[in-house]
Amino acid sequence: MTFDLPLPPSLNEMLALAKKRTRRSRTGGWMKRSLPVVYDQHLEEYEDRCVAALRVQGIAPPASPWRRWKLEVATFHVHNLRDWTELLASLKWPIDVLVRQRYVVNDSPREMAAPPIPSQVINRRCPGVTLTIAPWE
Repeated sequence: MTFDLPLPPSLNEMLALAKKRTRRSRTGGWMKRSLPVVYDQHLEEYEDRCVAALRVQGIAPPASPWRRWKLEVATFHVHNLRDWTELLASLKWPIDVLVRQRYVVNDSPREMAAPPIPSQVINRRCPGVTLTIAPWE
């Protein structure tokens, strides 16, 4: 199964989001104390964009999520080349979307094979990530 998803944030962007705090709640109200919800809000926005992309591609989740699976190919379409470790870290959000949308059961080492080293190509017109997954025996 191959997915074309929006470009996730880089590792440095994720770390910056994790440090941000807001007093605005998810429903728009104000919280009494500041909590680090900015990261979660951006992750939810990214997931919404991924779900929309999956619908446009017509890729529905399987009837039952794959129990054991492997990421065969990950290709990033980026504005500028990224560090290899940043590419690996950037797989976190797209893989979390696949788990939350029930394409796969989990991303723990028991259910997911070790990921390959992602490749990257410069594509400023259409940034994103292409993932190919398959069952793992």
